Formats: sequence, structure tokens, C-alpha cells
Amino acid sequence: MLTIQEVASKGFTAIYGPPGSGKTSVAAKLADRIANRVLWISTNEPPSTLKNAFLRVGANAEKFYVYDFPRAFRTNIAKFIADHIHEYEALVVDTVNGLAPQGEKLEELVHGFLYQLSKEMPIIGVVEGVPRQVFYIADSLVRVGSRENALGHTVRHIKLVKSRFAPPSERILFDIVEGVGLVYIYPNKRPTVAKTPLVDDAALLGLGELYKSQIVGVYSADKKRLARRLEELAAARGVYYLSLYPPTTIPAELDEDKMRVATTFRDIVEVIYGIYSGRIKTRVFAVSGLRDVERIAGNDVVDYITAVASVAKYVDYVVDFELSGDGGGLSEAFLDARVKI
Repeated sequence: MLTIQEVASKGFTAIYGPPGSGKTSVAAKLADRIANRVLWISTNEPPSTLKNAFLRVGANAEKFYVYDFPRAFRTNIAKFIADHIHEYEALVVDTVNGLAPQGEKLEELVHGFLYQLSKEMPIIGVVEGVPRQVFYIADSLVRVGSRENALGHTVRHIKLVKSRFAPPSERILFDIVEGVGLVYIYPNKRPTVAKTPLVDDAALLGLGELYKSQIVGVYSADKKRLARRLEELAAARGVYYLSLYPPTTIPAELDEDKMRVATTFRDIVEVIYGIYSGRIKTRVFAVSGLRDVERIAGNDVVDYITAVASVAKYVDYVVDFELSGDGGGLSEAFLDARVKI
């Protein structure tokens, strides 16, 4: 299955979504990956602002040649592109809405100019609003979204809605991590291979059996008891602990560099990237707070479950420490095993 980056490497790709969702960041990262010389036409941001955006997503700013067109000069954009496009390997127009002078239909300009040009090189267009005809013209359509959930966390996601080159993708979580760029969280797909038993760890957790990359729930009505079990686990194994919901943070005595209390969803993504990349070296990933996330945020807990579960293949196993109580439907359904202490 082709990735969004691969489908964006040819034809005309339209990226759309609400303001502030990360459309420009996604466009920059895609363009950085598919070309060495990129003509960037801006109708809403000056070059200095865009340069900072490129650096923030880990793109090579030297690849981008940015030209901004104030509203009074937008009738000149198509001619400028036509005169200079041969000097570049890809084109980004941010936003395509700014291409059309008053009285000219946007879809006619996109189809008659950008789409024809995309037969020779990849074109990425950032789109404001929902111009259906532009979506119909595009070879590939990418939706970028973000919203604040009931915990006050802003969660970003991206999806390949349609493409002439590949089937639509699932909804993928992502965020912008400083010094790294865009970090994607892919749903956990466990390999169909023989299970590796972890006998000593099963005994440590009080389980009859435990296998590599499994997710275990440890439940108790006593937070201090959970803290002792976490400390015992940390003493025997390399453990990194992430509290997903601060009010239910387990008061365990752990090294500061081995734990994180998340106050934003980006904090969670940063920890997960650290484990993905090996910057955080740990055998066991421990979390807490999923039950309360579900109690407050409802079905949005799926985003947190997806994030936690994605780590399983990078560590020996994942442990979810939770206070016993009512609820816990979705936040327990993804567990491979559960123990009460």
C-alpha cells in the first residue's frame, strides 16, 4: 500500500482542513521528501514565516524558493509559475484559493493550469474551505484535521481521502515535535509470528502467562498499591512511565528521566517518538489514566489507546496501571491480559 508521501510524488495533490490544523506543515514535509528544488507560491504568508515553518517540521529550508503574492498582484501568479517552473522539481501553492482573480472560477484555473502542469511534475495545493470541483480535479486528496477534546488536548490527524494511485488510508494521528518535525502514530498491527513467552515477567506481574508485545492491565482500588507494583517492576526491568491524565498520576518513586506527566497530547507523541526512535531506551512502557480519559473524553479515548498500543512492538510489553471503578469499556477492550492487585 502506497503512503501519502508516495502518492504526493506524482500528479496534483490537494491538502485541505480547518485553519490551524497543520496543512502548511504537511505540505512542507511532503515537498521536502519528494523534491530537491521546490517553488513555493504563497498567497497568505511571508517567506520569513514560512522558513520558520519549514524548520519546525524538520524540512530543509534551502530546498524551498518562496515567492509571496499580495492580493493586488495575484493576477500575475499563473504567468510567474509558467515562466519559472522549469527551474524546479515540484510546486506548492499555499493556498490555491488565492490564485483566482475576482470573477474567475477557481476550478477552471486549477484544471486548466495546475492539473495540466502536474503531468510533468508533482504539484501540491493547500486548499481553504471545501471547493468541491477542486477536490474532484485532484489526483490525490488529503484531509488534515485537529480539534480540542474534553481534556483540552489538541489532537491532529491526517487521512488520504482518495487517490488515483492508491486506496484511501485509515485516519492517522500526528503532531509536530520540536527538533524532529512531523511524527505519525500508526495503529498497532501485530505480526503473525510465533509468540515469545516472558515467563519471569509474567510472575512479576502476577499473570499465568505473558508474551512479547502484549498489553497488560493492572488494576487496584489503592493508588499506593499501584505505585508499589510500578516501583517493583522498575527495579527489575527498564521501565518508562507516562501519566496520560495528571490527576491519576501514580505517586511512584522513579527517576525523573524515566517518567513524564502529559499535559498535552503532544507530550504523549513526544514520548512515543522517543521510544520509536530509540532515544528513550526501555524494555517496558507503563501508562496510567486511560480509564479517566474515557470517563471524561468518551470515545475520544480511542486516540490515546491507539497511541499507547502503537508502542507495543517497540518494547517487551506495555502495562496499563489503573484505579478500579466504574466504566472502562474501550480502555479495557484493547488489553491482552488483566490482573487485579
